[in-house]
Amino acid sequence: MPKDRLLEPVYRFEAPSVKSVRNVFRRAHAVSEHLYRESGVWGESLLEGCPPMYRNTSRRIIGYAEVLKAGGIDEREKNVYYKRVLEGAEYLLREQQEDGSFLWWAYDRSGHPNTHHLLYCSAIAGCALLEAYKLSGEERYLDASRKACEWASRFPVSTNTNYNSFAVWHLSSHYMETGEERFLESAIEKTVEGVYPRQLPNGAWAGHNSWIFYHSIIVRGFAALYGALPEGHEAKAELKARMIMAVNHMIVEQLPNGYFRSCWDPGEWARTRDPKHPYSVHREEMFCPFTIHALVTVLEMTDLDKGSGSIENALRGALGSKPPEDLDSRGSIQLAYGAGYGWLMRRSKTRTR
Repeated sequence: MPKDRLLEPVYRFEAPSVKSVRNVFRRAHAVSEHLYRESGVWGESLLEGCPPMYRNTSRRIIGYAEVLKAGGIDEREKNVYYKRVLEGAEYLLREQQEDGSFLWWAYDRSGHPNTHHLLYCSAIAGCALLEAYKLSGEERYLDASRKACEWASRFPVSTNTNYNSFAVWHLSSHYMETGEERFLESAIEKTVEGVYPRQLPNGAWAGHNSWIFYHSIIVRGFAALYGALPEGHEAKAELKARMIMAVNHMIVEQLPNGYFRSCWDPGEWARTRDPKHPYSVHREEMFCPFTIHALVTVLEMTDLDKGSGSIENALRGALGSKPPEDLDSRGSIQLAYGAGYGWLMRRSKTRTR
């Protein structure tokens, strides 16, 4: 896979309208309101007597924040979305552990304290708290984001590539807001030691991380770190080359309908065809909200698409493709369409100047 240039698109896509993307977000919000349990909590718990997964709240906070920043909505929507952001942030504050982490309420009622699963849970909650801070100016949210970064910085590099990339996303985002160098250094370390080693010549990662949603999470981490690194930083050149390879893999994997092949690794695909496997529900192609979020991050945090247009084309296809019927996906639709709506709004304003 080329690492010095972006590939030409396999298929060409038209951009969806701002109105159509905003309408999907509104419909997702309506579905979300039926799942709202008050006090910043959405959805059902996976384990009896335990909280729902914090991603349910965190993704929605980030999506609502994106739409609020972009504008173009009425006062009633502004008020409801802002209220949900603050309610969600207050809930996350209550749930944060003393050490700064957020527990993973799946498979075990302990919440898996001090395990690598919490790199994922703590990063997405931390990013949500950071977005709530940017909107509200409430220092408690920034302090909580910092605590989550401190926990992630102390925790060793994970054997799971996408867990490291979750942490990199948050560490880089927090650094960009505060300039706290130790978090940038931790993001570099987790990328160099926990993401680079397993990248293959095709730009992707095998096994568990061969799924397009995990690949997208890794790409988002690359883009967040690239955007955080000062111009001329010694880590930037290799990061850019590896990110180009990873984005090229996404370009190759995109299908004529804007969807993506779910899993490129034949061994991983075969292993998960057992009906008892949780990933057996995935078809060969999928709408992937995390791909939308990753592509927006690449476009807005890097210069990769300058003079090419291949990344914007991929995003147009993904954002214009048909979303799932239930419009829930535990908040991932709001995460994706919030980012996509924000990108379209900023794009339209830039083009009218």
